[in-house]
Amino acid sequence: MSGRVTHWDPIKGEISVETPDVSDIRSGVVLPAPVRRMLPIGAILALLWTMVQGFWTDGFPFVPVAVTTVMFALMFLTGELENRDGRQLKRRVELARRKGWSYTGKLMERVREFDTVMTSDGADRRTHLVKSERALAVEDRVPELTRLQVGSFVGAQFDGEFWGTSSSDGLPFWVAIGAMEMEAGLAANPALRRDARGGRGGFGVFYSLLGAYKLDRKTGVRAAVRPENLFHKGPLDRDIKTESIAFNEAFHVSCSNDAGADADLAVLSILTPATQTTLLDLLERYHTVGFVVDDDVLFFLAQDKLVGTNAHPDRVDAHLADLLTEFEAAKFSLKNTVE
Repeated sequence: MSGRVTHWDPIKGEISVETPDVSDIRSGVVLPAPVRRMLPIGAILALLWTMVQGFWTDGFPFVPVAVTTVMFALMFLTGELENRDGRQLKRRVELARRKGWSYTGKLMERVREFDTVMTSDGADRRTHLVKSERALAVEDRVPELTRLQVGSFVGAQFDGEFWGTSSSDGLPFWVAIGAMEMEAGLAANPALRRDARGGRGGFGVFYSLLGAYKLDRKTGVRAAVRPENLFHKGPLDRDIKTESIAFNEAFHVSCSNDAGADADLAVLSILTPATQTTLLDLLERYHTVGFVVDDDVLFFLAQDKLVGTNAHPDRVDAHLADLLTEFEAAKFSLKNTVE
């Protein structure tokens, strides 16, 4: 295990992090994408076949049950062979060590919660997985970016965190990352089957990156810049406006301070032409972007996808490493324009 390192943290103020040892993690077997896609679909179809057979016939559905059992067993076996979680942990730890950062996924792991439910047979004790205290604290810190918002953010789910120091100015930063498999093969919108890096296909990975930077000055406001959506159009379009029509059409700007016009002026002083240009450029590189300035802390969220050959496990490893490096540069660029 690596020793504990203390870092600035936008959630707790300060945190001590131990980067795990990954020397014993096996590489796993990378299965072809068609196999990884078809097994879950086959398992669901087999389960539906079992239900239909059981409903329409009086006898026990031996064949559907056997097929369903085999399909779920194959899903479990392929998961063990691929060791996806282990490979993900290894690539993130290796990236952190190359950069001189710290990393852990422990704080974001879901925890088991116990409930007692009263049934006709008495008390029944049940368990289910819930978000960790850390995950809930992150959501509460920047709900403008992490909660589901129709037409903008899809709701961020994180499974790991990085802490480090910028090589550009020596200021501390934090990044939370989340990645999950997605299937858009039947999507009517062809844009969902393409990514910004030339990948094409229905199967892929959807990721969220949430970062925080310490600013050199106190802004005195809490301002949120999020993608515009249908709920902010027409008579509901009452957010803070800049002089840029393109920026106003792309983003919704709000301020939570109770300082009236003074707060609006403070927000506009942050949204300089350079800041607006930076955000519009980022919108070309990522599917969805937004940020929150909370006094002297800048939070920045980007969500996008990798599909087709870019979603192959070996290439995801390389792409996500590049994305984190690119993300740090993007945050630094945005931080400079805000300051």
